[in-house]
Amino acid sequence: MITIDQVIATCPHQIMSCHQSKAQEIDKALQAGIPYTALGGKRMRCSKNLLRFKLGLSLRLIYRITERGHIPSVVITRQRLERELKRRRA
Repeated sequence: MITIDQVIATCPHQIMSCHQSKAQEIDKALQAGIPYTALGGKRMRCSKNLLRFKLGLSLRLIYRITERGHIPSVVITRQRLERELKRRRA
């Protein structure tokens, strides 16, 4: 199973420590059973099994919803996320 630390480590961008701690807090809260809406998460329209959380002005944390629970997927910049979403819509 993929952990939040592995997702942060594989991100090609340098993530500030405050954003890393926010991502870890979100992960702990999701594992504890707190609803993603209470944490500021939003379901993505393009794919109903994806959630996004804002880590800062330009970083987004993406989670996948599975039958086992919430699994962290990727930390991505806002610009790249918009590009990926446009590609999926086309």
